[in-house]
Amino acid sequence: MKKQLIGFLTGLSLAAGLAAFSVSAAPEQVFNYALIDDPDSFDPGYTLNSFAGPVFDNCFIGLVKYDVNSEIVPGAAESWDVSEDGTVWTFHLVEGMKWSDGSDFTAADFEFAWQRVLTPEFGASGAYMLYNYIANAQSYYNGECEWSEVGVKALDDTTLEVTLASPCSYFIDLLATWTYSPVCKAVVEANPDWATDYENYVSNGPFKMVNYRMGEGIYLEKNDQYWLADNVKLEKINFKILQDLSTAFDAYNAGELDGLTKVPSSDIPTLKGRDDFYSITQFSDTYWMFNTTSEFLKDARVRKALAISIDRIALIEDVLQASYTPASGEVPYGYIQSDGQDFREAGGNYGITEEAQVEEAKALLAEAGYEDPSQITIRVCYYTNDTVKKVAEALASMWETNLGIKCEIESAEWTVFYDQILQLDYDVAAMGDAATYLNPMAFLQTYQGDNPPLETGWRNPDYDAALMNALSATDEAEADRYLHEAEDLFMNDYVLLPLYYGSTSMMMKDYVSNWAVTACAVDVFENIEILEH
Repeated sequence: MKKQLIGFLTGLSLAAGLAAFSVSAAPEQVFNYALIDDPDSFDPGYTLNSFAGPVFDNCFIGLVKYDVNSEIVPGAAESWDVSEDGTVWTFHLVEGMKWSDGSDFTAADFEFAWQRVLTPEFGASGAYMLYNYIANAQSYYNGECEWSEVGVKALDDTTLEVTLASPCSYFIDLLATWTYSPVCKAVVEANPDWATDYENYVSNGPFKMVNYRMGEGIYLEKNDQYWLADNVKLEKINFKILQDLSTAFDAYNAGELDGLTKVPSSDIPTLKGRDDFYSITQFSDTYWMFNTTSEFLKDARVRKALAISIDRIALIEDVLQASYTPASGEVPYGYIQSDGQDFREAGGNYGITEEAQVEEAKALLAEAGYEDPSQITIRVCYYTNDTVKKVAEALASMWETNLGIKCEIESAEWTVFYDQILQLDYDVAAMGDAATYLNPMAFLQTYQGDNPPLETGWRNPDYDAALMNALSATDEAEADRYLHEAEDLFMNDYVLLPLYYGSTSMMMKDYVSNWAVTACAVDVFENIEILEH
C-alpha cells in the first residue's frame, strides 16, 4: 500500500552540542506542557479519548512505537516475522523488560490486555480496532467461541503470535495505537480500578504517572524500570490542564510553560513569524454530529440543508482566523490510494461546498415539510473549549441568519458531554477525529456496527458490509473501492456536518529538543532534553 505522511514536526536543536561548554548549572530536566482538557480514563485499553493521548503516548510502549522522526520503529518487540500469506505475525520481545513497579513484563501481558479489550463487559471504545482484524476476535466478542480460538497466543515469555483474519497492509500502523498497548496482568487482576490509583499507576514506557488532579494537571516521572531508561533525559513531565487557551498562552509567554498543545486561534496571524510557533498538518477531521433520531433531524434532507448552509471559508478565516482546509467528506486529505490519487479527491464533495448554499438549503427544508424553518429548534451542544465555543456560536448564527432556524447553545465538561453523546442527548454536537493510523478506516470504523464509540443513532448494514469487504480485500484497488462505497453511504445520508481538515497550531520553546508530533497526533516526548536557556 502506498502511503504518504501528510505532516509531522520534530524539534531538533543544534544547541545541544554547545551546552557542554557552558559553565552554568545544567538545566532542570522538567518539561511543562499545557493540555486542554481532562481525559475520561487513564486505561489505554478502555478509551479512545484524545485528551488521554499524551499520557498513553509516553507511559506505554506497544509492540512498535514512533521515533523522533515520526517513523514506526521496534518497541517492546525487537523484531518480527510475517508468514508468506501475510496473516501470521510472530513478535520477538525485548528480553528482561520490567513494569514500572519492577515486576516482569512478558508476552502474556499483551495477550491479557487484548483479551480484556475484546471482552464486551469491559466496554472498550476501540474494541473494533482488534476484532475487525484478528482471527476469530469478532466471534469471541460476540460470545461465539472460546479465547483459545482467537488468533493471539503468548508462545513463551518473549514470543507473541498474532494471526489475522486476512492480510492487512497497515497492521503495523494499528500496533502503534494505544488500544494495542499492554497492561500488567498481575496488577489489573489484583485491582480492577488500577487506572484510578494514580500514585501506584503501572506502565511500561519511558514515564510513569505519579499523580493526577482533575482540572489541574497530570504528573509523570521518569520510569527507571524502562529498558531504555539510560536514554531518557527528562526526569518529570507536568501536563497542565488549561481549558482557557488565552490563560495557557499567557502562562507560556510568562515562562511558566515550555510548550502548548494548542494556541488561541485569534493569535495565530501574529504568531506565524515566531520561531517557537509550529503548524503541523494532521490527518484529522473537525465535524459536528447529527442526532439522526431527533425530531427535526431524522430527515436526511434537513441534515443536508444544515450541512450546505454553512460558509466554511468565513468560519475558518473570519471566526477562527486559521489556515484549515474546508471539509466536504468524512475522510481528510492525506491517504494516497493504490492508483496514486488522494482518497479525498477521488471521493468528491457530496454537494458540500466551501461557501453557503442558502437557496438550495431552503428548498430542501421545504421538501421536508418546513416551508417556515422557524418551526425548527435545535440544541447545539459542545464541550467546554474556547475554540469550540466560537464554532458553536458561528454555526448557530449562520443557521439562524441563513435559514431562520432557532438554536439553543449548550456546553458541558468533556466527561458529561461525552455521556450525552452516548445517550443521544443532543441535536447537533461538536466532535472530530484525529486518526491514530494513516488509513480511511481510522475514520470510517468510528460509526460501524451496533455499538459504535460515537453515537448518532444511524445504522446501515450495507455500510458495515462495505467496511468488512474492504478489510478482507487482498487487492488494494478493490479495498479502496469498498472504502469509497462505505463513505458514500455515510455521507449521502449526511450523518455528519464536515467543517474543516486540520492542522495543529502549537508552541514549543527553542530550548526543548528532540520532540515530535506526528500527522496522527502522537506526542513523542521520550527523547526530549531541556537545553540551557
